Amino acid sequence: MTDYIINQLISQNIDFKLLQNINDSNPTSLVSITVSKWKAKFINDKIAPGLDSYLWHIFSFGSAKSIKGTDATIEYLSQPPTNVLIFNESQQFLIECSNSIPNIAMDDFTDDIYISHHNMKWTYVLPHEIPDFGPYFSKQL
Repeated sequence: MTDYIINQLISQNIDFKLLQNINDSNPTSLVSITVSKWKAKFINDKIAPGLDSYLWHIFSFGSAKSIKGTDATIEYLSQPPTNVLIFNESQQFLIECSNSIPNIAMDDFTDDIYISHHNMKWTYVLPHEIPDFGPYFSKQL
């Protein structure tokens, strides 16, 4: 999965750093800290079924505001270039991209991909259940 995303970043000439490439459930790991920040911004005190398994259910059940489907992708791709963080649901990797909006295409949705502004101003989520659910774009005001 990580190589698949990295190859796309390379083909788009995006400057990136692989910050973590191992599954580390330690709460002080970079990916754990990033996921905690994501949860604080996009979930906070909201509830939705299945959140313990899939963070994107906060959007699929309508507990948090989001744009869905093609409109979500259009909105995401229209964001000004910035530093973004990419991680997956199982917290196996964390990638930081510099001054870009990577266009990540998934051929085999076996995991959920989260792409977020470095300060969590917005997030773009590619769930494993596309096209039935997602993608989702949510922006913090």
